[in-house]
Amino acid sequence: MAKLFNETILHGNHLFVLKEERFPYNEFPLHIHPEYELILVLKSSGKRYVGDSIDSFLPGDLCLFGPNLPHTFYNKHLPGDREVHQVVIQFKGDFLGESFFERPQFAAINGLFLRSGHGICFRGETRDRAAITMQQMLLADEAEAIALLISLLNQLARSQEYELLCSYNGTPSAIYTDTERMSRVYHFLLDHFKREISLDEISSVANLSPPAFCRYFKKHTRKTHSAFLNELRINYACQLLKQNKSSVLEISLDSGFNNLSYFNRQFRLQMNETPLKYQKRVMTTESKDAAKKSGHLQRVNN
Repeated sequence: MAKLFNETILHGNHLFVLKEERFPYNEFPLHIHPEYELILVLKSSGKRYVGDSIDSFLPGDLCLFGPNLPHTFYNKHLPGDREVHQVVIQFKGDFLGESFFERPQFAAINGLFLRSGHGICFRGETRDRAAITMQQMLLADEAEAIALLISLLNQLARSQEYELLCSYNGTPSAIYTDTERMSRVYHFLLDHFKREISLDEISSVANLSPPAFCRYFKKHTRKTHSAFLNELRINYACQLLKQNKSSVLEISLDSGFNNLSYFNRQFRLQMNETPLKYQKRVMTTESKDAAKKSGHLQRVNN
């Protein structure tokens, strides 16, 4: 496992960084930086790693990470829509002056900064309004963008539509041991989910006894390790079903399930339908989308 990467972001006289990014997939290493970072995911899905927590991310997610909070988004070797399109804002707490946000009128924003040490994910109308503001910032000049950023922070600070992402709120030195351990476990599961993984084996990766590992994993992911492993396997099975090149039995085996009935049961539990119904629905949808796209191209060419 690579060591925690310390990223350098701000250069020159820029007060903050605002960028729209597109790339094939997420594989940036677990990293820290002294800036606050606000990320709006417009396209992509995968796993989000923040401090001592691992969770899924989807298009529309809006997250704020505090300074020196280890984090990354990852989907290079995961099934699903890996192509990335996101808007990112990065700034230091004193980007408008050392004591600017210490004024009483910015007390709510100060509270937001404190909460961001846990990582924050925003939901609902708050996320939707923030997404509009961030898109406006991309079209604004720097002076207008600064005003919009202050307004954006105020929106987020006064919202109750959020969840904290990890239990820790401290410096990398205080949380690195746990972060590194959780990262080892996650990458092991990611690399080996297609085969049988015993509790003893995964516990040894974390250097914990099996009972201690079960408590540890449940605390940090809010699910058992077997549920997390089944989630990885079902996600992979969905991609194989879309390709329509193998039988359901072959797909269940390729995804790490040794028992077809157990695979079907877990698939229904996660996807609310059988593998064959999922395959038929997805293929029908993709066929309709392709037909619409073809019709649109014909109209344009005519």
